[in-house]
Amino acid sequence: MSKVVGADLKSEPKNYGMAKDCGRILLQFVLVPSFIYAETTQSAEPVLQLDDYTVQAWHFENNTLEIPADVVRIEREKIDQSLAVSVPDLLETEANLFFSDISGFTNVSIRGFGEGSGLRSLILVDGQPLNPSDMGRINWEQIPLDSIESIEVLRGGHNVLYGDKALSGVIKIETRRSSEDRLNLEGRRGRFGFRQASISGASGGDAWGLSGGLFEQVSEGYRENSDSDTRSASVNTWFDFENGDQVDLRLAAGEIDLVYPGGLDEVTYRSNPRASNNSGDEGSENEYATLTGRARGERDWGNWEVLAGFDHNDIEWSFGEGSYGDNIQAGYSLKPRFRFERAEWALILGSDLLYDELEFTSYLDEARTVIPSEAELSESRFSPYLLFEYAISDRLTLSTGLRHEWIRYNAENTVYIEDQLKPVIETNRGLRPNPNFKNPPDIDPTESYDETIHEDGYSAELSANLRLTDELSLWIGYDRAYRYPVFDERAAYQNFPLAEPIARDLEAEEGDQFELGLKWVGGSHQLYATVYLLQMDNEIIFDPTFGIDDPDTPGNGINRNLGPVDRYGGDFAYHFRHEMWGISFALAFVQTEMKEGIEDNQAGQEVPLVPSVVTTSQIWVKPWERLRLSLIHRYVDDRYQGSDFENSSTQIGSYHLVDVLADFRVNPNCRIFARIDNVFDELYAESAFLDTYYPGTGRAFQTGVKFSF
Repeated sequence: MSKVVGADLKSEPKNYGMAKDCGRILLQFVLVPSFIYAETTQSAEPVLQLDDYTVQAWHFENNTLEIPADVVRIEREKIDQSLAVSVPDLLETEANLFFSDISGFTNVSIRGFGEGSGLRSLILVDGQPLNPSDMGRINWEQIPLDSIESIEVLRGGHNVLYGDKALSGVIKIETRRSSEDRLNLEGRRGRFGFRQASISGASGGDAWGLSGGLFEQVSEGYRENSDSDTRSASVNTWFDFENGDQVDLRLAAGEIDLVYPGGLDEVTYRSNPRASNNSGDEGSENEYATLTGRARGERDWGNWEVLAGFDHNDIEWSFGEGSYGDNIQAGYSLKPRFRFERAEWALILGSDLLYDELEFTSYLDEARTVIPSEAELSESRFSPYLLFEYAISDRLTLSTGLRHEWIRYNAENTVYIEDQLKPVIETNRGLRPNPNFKNPPDIDPTESYDETIHEDGYSAELSANLRLTDELSLWIGYDRAYRYPVFDERAAYQNFPLAEPIARDLEAEEGDQFELGLKWVGGSHQLYATVYLLQMDNEIIFDPTFGIDDPDTPGNGINRNLGPVDRYGGDFAYHFRHEMWGISFALAFVQTEMKEGIEDNQAGQEVPLVPSVVTTSQIWVKPWERLRLSLIHRYVDDRYQGSDFENSSTQIGSYHLVDVLADFRVNPNCRIFARIDNVFDELYAESAFLDTYYPGTGRAFQTGVKFSF
């Protein structure tokens, strides 16, 4: 992703910095209030009627004004118009989500979660979770934008319908399933060695369809030693039966190779942000495969749907000399659900059956022959749920739901005696045979473990939706939110020791979320506003100070439950679309407060890595029917560095981002386009941990062409 910022440098002249600040403020206030002008200005040109679209936020199709939830839906047309290169790039501009890239790990943050924010947002691709079973990165690259039909972003707690990780939001990605004959070819080139190519197509008949595509994206990266290479292939097929039931399948596979540039100290970050703190020997290679299936149909009593999925990831990583690993993950899911409908009520019944397993092998040498430890982890879940809706009148609907989840977690870690591992050792006389060498080596009982943990819990929701007019609705809701620890929050097994090998007392995160929302969809305007209060308990954080003052435990830190944390804020979005121009503005605001902290003096402080304000403003014009020009402005507020629970370190500076896009349709079958990201080529940091900075990308150019037949 390429971004533009306005973080002030200490070396700038005072007047220059003031001029830049005035320019940014002027830019923001020119874009934001323009919707007021659109409302009061009369024009003879026709105005477009924006559709009151349907969403699948509650699994089955509903009008957005009838859903008591904050939902953003991005259709295929908008995906094309965005000229985005990735899912995070698209969601930043079209859903005003905040992403931060930490040395190749792209995290999404919804509603005020900082470090580990991606663990609180559920990512679904055709119903199959994209989230890994550990704290590893989400592979956004394996979902090329050309393969996506729509994306829905659900802010807020949705644990009743979606289960674990749907604590702060859900991102639902649906891939393309078309029966129309089509062929698409696209190529892009850009700065920093960026190249992208894709080919996709579809064919079908009245009762069947087949589509698929190939995709490759290569980049040298903005920074040294930040190369990336993604290759993927996918195929979709569907079939309609005579009674109207439909079955579809999707198979995707590919490889993602990444090099991690690491963080920089502040001096290097400001003087040479393109530098790297490693020599290119840190990175990962991931081979993945995903298979999803869906069967659905309608009956006199309502609708039914069954989702099934399997995903496999084989990740080989290196964090420098002496630290190598092979992480193999597999996930299985089965999700039947039914919607029973009558004139005044509807009942959704469903159940999620999930199984995840992980096999990890660590190595001390690049050839991967010396194994100091091995681990096998698994987790099985069974969680039935129900949601009941009742229409008190044509305008007012009440809904309530409940989910109960049972979990079985097993972790087995085998650590071998270190001085028995290598057949030869380094001495002051050079290499000599190791007198303690054993094959196989003995097991270290102090570091090895085999534990099984059983947990269960529930979530609930209660909401009311009042449709005041055909264009306006008001809703209020309550959700009991929760999230269980992932594999490596619970246990130490990846060559990163913790004060306790397995945290038996680590509890699930729990919270109460209250929301009030307004939606207005009328004519050429759309307006969405939500305010919320999220009161969390048992939030899981990494405590680097644990055990330092305790002679009975080593000072390696531990994942543990934090005390209560309050978050309150709001999300606002406005869209106006004219025949030849349009504008949009979105704002996310959040304030966080820790009621307790790792230490007593941290109570009342803010959660690190959480910006208070994130905005996205867009304006587009079509001076000619074939030409579309767009200007995008983003603002991210300052925030405290990661692990700075005392709020005492230098804050990560706020920044502005500006992108310019041009899209020209040569003819019905050909488009050429270009974009400039980070127009002002200014310095900013996407994230920082204890004075270690992760710079964002400098000015980047990109051009491309797309053929559609």
